Amino acid sequence: MRNKKIKFVPFWKKNNLVLKLFNIFGKKNIKLVGGAVRAALNNTITKDLDFAVNMRPDLVKQKLEKNNIKFKDKSKGHGTISIFSKDYVIEITSLRKDIKTFGRKAKVGFINSFEEDAKRRDFTINSIYSDLEGNLFDPFDGVKDLIKNKIKFIGIPINRIKEDNLRLLRYFRFVGAYASNEEQLHLASLSTCVENFSKIKTLSKERVQIEFNKLLLSKNVGFAFSILKKHNLLNFLIDGLQKMSNKSISSLNELPSEKIIRIAYLIKVTKIKTADLNKNIKIGNSNVVKLQNILSIKGLIKSENKAKINKYYYGEEVALTNYKLNQFINKKKVNNKILNVLKTWTAPKIPINGDDVIKYKKINGKEIGIVLSKIERWWVKNCFLPTRKECLKKLKII
Repeated sequence: MRNKKIKFVPFWKKNNLVLKLFNIFGKKNIKLVGGAVRAALNNTITKDLDFAVNMRPDLVKQKLEKNNIKFKDKSKGHGTISIFSKDYVIEITSLRKDIKTFGRKAKVGFINSFEEDAKRRDFTINSIYSDLEGNLFDPFDGVKDLIKNKIKFIGIPINRIKEDNLRLLRYFRFVGAYASNEEQLHLASLSTCVENFSKIKTLSKERVQIEFNKLLLSKNVGFAFSILKKHNLLNFLIDGLQKMSNKSISSLNELPSEKIIRIAYLIKVTKIKTADLNKNIKIGNSNVVKLQNILSIKGLIKSENKAKINKYYYGEEVALTNYKLNQFINKKKVNNKILNVLKTWTAPKIPINGDDVIKYKKINGKEIGIVLSKIERWWVKNCFLPTRKECLKKLKII
């Protein structure tokens, strides 16, 4: 399918900046490619717009400057220009081919052929190009594979993987985004990924984390995880993840599509230590603490007051995530009144402080914090209602 008109709505067509880009570079010289085209073909939209342009990077930048379009060139010679837009995340990449690959890096050469540019891409569904009007250039029948939800490498799978080992993870991430049963899997692509999956250990933890997060939030993450488990690959992602039960895996799709909830769920059902997870995928120390707090809160939140208490001590994100996660695990419906408290209630400030403790109790040092904590627990237990006068009265008799 070299050039074909398929009925779909090119959602980008009415955007003024997109129209301007097509006019600046000439409609024959620039095409959208990848995710935006797939989204349009599936009757959805995306804020990520990737353009391929038949023009060298220096000339691309000249034309953007001449037309007062702000941009950044952070690609270090790889020809990708990022454009500032309030509506979309836009990148323009000059047509190129890989001269020599070095894992995640490559020496590139700039070309003037969309077909040659397509050959360097990973999957057939990632090499569908569209002009402004929605006319497609599809040299590897990506539309056909997209209709079948089939993720297939361009050319020989092992060659694509040798160029970049991150494609091993991207394969399963795309499987999670599109496929829902084994009949949709491209066997040669799958078997090559299975045989070479250990190579993800050569990737940086940061890159693995980015792809893992996208996989975790994908539409059919449960199916992708089931394939990874079937082939004993989950431990390559996180040590201990392979022991996740099939039942827990099938439940992943039903969880709220929020990264922190899904990671907390993985820890909960596998009993992986949060610190160990951080060694496998760099989630950051702040997220380690956050997850530890989410998992440390015991018991279900059954009242609005309990919701206030949890929010007071742990903050909104931790309390809210804990509530959603525990309701899901215990198969309880979310209570909208409790949800509203967790989202909108503003925690008050205790009406006394350390100076009051010193004044009324005549103590110093650590004892001040101990006494103040006792008052605070009493104040919280009484629904944050005791006034300053009442708190001072309580302070005198402690």
